[in-house]
Amino acid sequence: MNAITNIDHEQLRAECRRLKDQESIAFTAQARDCGVAYGSFTNWLGATYAGNNEAIAEKVTHWLAARTERAAAVATLPTAPTFVATPTSTAIMTLFTFAQSSPDIVVVATSAGVGKSTTAEEYKRTRPNVHLITMRPSTSGTHTMLAEIAEVMGIEERTVNKLARAIGRRVHGSNALLIIDEAQHLAPAALDELRSIHDAWGVGIALVGNQTVYSRLEGEGRKSSLAQLFSRVGMRLTQARPRVEDVTALVAAWGIDDPSMTRTLQAIASKPGALRAVSKTLRLATMVAKGSEGPGGSVLTDAHIRAAWKQLGDTLSE
Repeated sequence: MNAITNIDHEQLRAECRRLKDQESIAFTAQARDCGVAYGSFTNWLGATYAGNNEAIAEKVTHWLAARTERAAAVATLPTAPTFVATPTSTAIMTLFTFAQSSPDIVVVATSAGVGKSTTAEEYKRTRPNVHLITMRPSTSGTHTMLAEIAEVMGIEERTVNKLARAIGRRVHGSNALLIIDEAQHLAPAALDELRSIHDAWGVGIALVGNQTVYSRLEGEGRKSSLAQLFSRVGMRLTQARPRVEDVTALVAAWGIDDPSMTRTLQAIASKPGALRAVSKTLRLATMVAKGSEGPGGSVLTDAHIRAAWKQLGDTLSE
């Protein structure tokens, strides 16, 4: 770290106080981000620090400069469409609606980047009594799964053997839907617990995840461990990759109508990451275009898209 000379301590202190008052960045967070002990930081703020004030001021200066650089970088990022109604997302919405209104159990199993999670978020945003819970490897068991559901629903029950009943009472008679995202992480016993909640309390359940979700149900559903759950699945959607129409809708939402650019983006969508890869590529490509020199440098082209995709770690065959 290069030494900084002629540091205006009072100006730095004033900026730290402004960040606390106007942007709600607590002094504890500021001290942590600067890499300074909280006690030393607050003493420096009050001009009572007996140690090396220059060293603290230098760390604060570098931290503030980094904040400015990050803000400038964020400002150049294009705003991606928050939600695009693709044919696949419409089909997923239909399953959610069926599960909630029946109530029933449905399964959405697709590869990564097809849009199942963003569709689940949009469904929750636009419908009442929808609870979206995202599973992780650490919530694969029955108890950890129930605790995660209770946390999302704001249920304060902590007794393990009462969790399922508390969740059931909360959703009973409310025409609710539980969307369990990343359901591939759940163990068979946890999946069967969801089936039991559905049976006992009449709540719709949507199991959303990668393609192993349905393959497990289809394979193990012939066995006793998941047979009852498999027999209760009312509707299912399995899809290995996005439809051509999905990519067309996403590209149109980005305001792109150039045929060559569309072909390139269709090719990107066929790679791992699918629609998510398209959006990431377009965000980077737009930044590359904005940074291009010369007349018309800010106009997005197919070359910018290909350069962005190459930078993200892959290339397209000619």
